[in-house]
Amino acid sequence: MSSGRWSRRVAAALLWMLVAGCTAPGRLPMAEPPGGAPKSFAVAAHEAGIYIIRSERVGGAIPLEVLIDGNHIGATVARSYLYAAVSPGVHMLESRGDIRSTLEVETKAGTITYVSQVVEMQYLTSPRTRLRTVHAAQGQEWVRELKAAPPR
Repeated sequence: MSSGRWSRRVAAALLWMLVAGCTAPGRLPMAEPPGGAPKSFAVAAHEAGIYIIRSERVGGAIPLEVLIDGNHIGATVARSYLYAAVSPGVHMLESRGDIRSTLEVETKAGTITYVSQVVEMQYLTSPRTRLRTVHAAQGQEWVRELKAAPPR
C-alpha cells in the first residue's frame, strides 16, 4: 500500500473516531445550574444535583476530566465548577489527573451535593487530584465566586 493511501486511511479513521467520540452514548451533558437561573441552588423535587468545584488556582489551565458513574460530564480548570443533575441514589464520581480520585456519594431527591476537587502539583508530573464532599454553605460560597467550567 502506498504511503499516500495509508495516510488518507489513517486520517479518515481518526476523523471517524473523533466524530464517534463526540456523540458516544454514555456521555452526560453538563447541565445548566439548577432552577434555570445560574447559581440559584434549587433542584427539582424528583432530581438531585452535584456540583464539582475546583476552587484553587493550582494547576492553572490544566483541565481535569470529571466522570459520574463512568459518564464524562466535563473538565474543570482552576477556579471553575461543573454541575450535573442526577437521579437520587448512590453515584461514583471520578476525577482524572496523574492519579485518579474516586468518591462515592449518596444523593437525595431535591438536594444538591457539593464536592471539592483538590489539585496538587508534583514536581515533573501532571496534577494529582482528590475529591471530598464539603458543607453546602462552603460549596455555595465557592460556586458564587467561580465560573462554570468551559464547554468541552
